[in-house]
Amino acid sequence: MRISGVLDKDIHDTPFAVIDFETTGLTPGTDRVVEVSIIRLDPGGASTTVLDTLVNPDRRMAATEIHGITDADVADAPRFDDIVGDFVDAIAGCMVASYNIYFDIKFLQYELARAGVDAVPPHLCVMYLRPMLGMGDRCRLVEACRQHGIDHADAHTALADTRAACELLSLCLSTIRDKRIRRFEDLARLKSYKFLKSFGNAPLDSAGGGTDERRAHKSRSLAKGDPSVAPSPPAKIGQEKEESDRAAMHAYWDALKTVLCDLRVTDDEVAHLLQTKRELGLKDEQTRVLHARAFISVLTQFSADQWLDDKECRKLQRLRSCLSKAGWAPGD
Repeated sequence: MRISGVLDKDIHDTPFAVIDFETTGLTPGTDRVVEVSIIRLDPGGASTTVLDTLVNPDRRMAATEIHGITDADVADAPRFDDIVGDFVDAIAGCMVASYNIYFDIKFLQYELARAGVDAVPPHLCVMYLRPMLGMGDRCRLVEACRQHGIDHADAHTALADTRAACELLSLCLSTIRDKRIRRFEDLARLKSYKFLKSFGNAPLDSAGGGTDERRAHKSRSLAKGDPSVAPSPPAKIGQEKEESDRAAMHAYWDALKTVLCDLRVTDDEVAHLLQTKRELGLKDEQTRVLHARAFISVLTQFSADQWLDDKECRKLQRLRSCLSKAGWAPGD
């Protein structure tokens, strides 16, 4: 009898679609995707950027202080409904991967379901794949890149993060080959992570768009290298300060997403947040903004079903305690 999904597939014969989203926040539905990047990693190691675009979220922009995307930036950008065919084609037949899949897969599932695609592709998390293979501890993307000597252009765009995650995935696949792990079923035996259950799902089929050319929606990152785009004037001192503050908030936001991905915040993770905040020189006011966003997001997710049980209350109490130790929590 054939095993379902991709469990019996050869890892090294399987294409991967590495994805990254920038969003207005942490809660799908309340928040929306504002930038998407997908790089396809084919068997043999060839990688191709197959989709990279800003997305109009059909709502007021939020979290600009983190990702730098404004209402004006997305005013003429396509809505997700406009690119859903390109998106599905880009991940069709692939194992989907991202550096923090627990964040990205929630938005992927919501945006696809909203567009009428009710399916979740098989997916894996590069952030957890590294410790699964003994390649390092769970950490932020920038730290993993530093450990492996990967040049991560810290541009705070979906494409920059996708490229970095793709390089890390390539290293992981080399380690998988060295360890003689052949099938996804064999990989799933190494640890017990939630995303491994998705290996029982089948990859998505093509949307049948019938075109080899993806939509040419320039993202901010692609436009930087486009000679048809006039170079920006040198940044003034105030602009440089604003960019520096945003970079620090983006980096700390990544640290928060890493810690909150499983909602099991340990004392070591709290200590790591404190260390990260000190290294970034984050101000108390900036910390409060990001901690408030994180707490509100978790509270919104827990209360979405109009039911807040004792287990969820305990998690909220623990989260509040941890955020308070890391600098600030609602009620402080």
